[in-house]
Amino acid sequence: MYLARGVLNPASRDVQRDLSDAAHLHRTILKSFPNHVGGTPRKTLGVLYRVDENRRSAELVLFVQSASRPDFTHLPPGYFASSADDLDLALQGDGNPRIRSLGQERAALTVGDRLVFRLQANATRKILTKSLADGTKQNGKRVPVRDDEARLDWLRRHAETAGFAVAEVRVSEVAKRTGMRGAARLTLAGALFEGVLVVRDADLFRKALESGIGPAKAYGYGLLSIHRAG
Repeated sequence: MYLARGVLNPASRDVQRDLSDAAHLHRTILKSFPNHVGGTPRKTLGVLYRVDENRRSAELVLFVQSASRPDFTHLPPGYFASSADDLDLALQGDGNPRIRSLGQERAALTVGDRLVFRLQANATRKILTKSLADGTKQNGKRVPVRDDEARLDWLRRHAETAGFAVAEVRVSEVAKRTGMRGAARLTLAGALFEGVLVVRDADLFRKALESGIGPAKAYGYGLLSIHRAG
């Protein structure tokens, strides 16, 4: 697995368009990967992503996790900020975006590890799910989980099946994301979870890191970011 971190160029019209349309951003990111990989390219390529706003610098930072190394030369010119125009990027000296392999880091995960985490999730529940006359189930409509306690319950349920326990967490609401998928309008609500987790099952946890957590993974939700607690 690979993780890329790139500071976006807020003056780019392509960036402005993508930030205002979740489906556009999805299509732009997939340009960084091979074509013709089947009908579910994001899932096949293991692509998860998230846009964070750096509270200190007000930078917009794109994180992309994937099974194969992305090639960002296929994105529009000027999509990422130039290190020549950004002192922080120039001091880092590693280019923008930066890409690193996650193989050794993920292999080293063990039961009992305490990790700082961040997860932007599409915390939802289904309503109006019912069984049809032939015994098959009809999927219900997804609606947002509204209050913080219900969102924390949502996270704890997903954590249990993902091989970790939540030790400390704070939750905040994030702005709704919209876009057009064909003729249908997308409206996606999200919550940001930040805190400390404890690994309970290392294999399940690694699978959750790779596959993401919750729905709407094609639209910037579900990427679980971790680092060692200091």
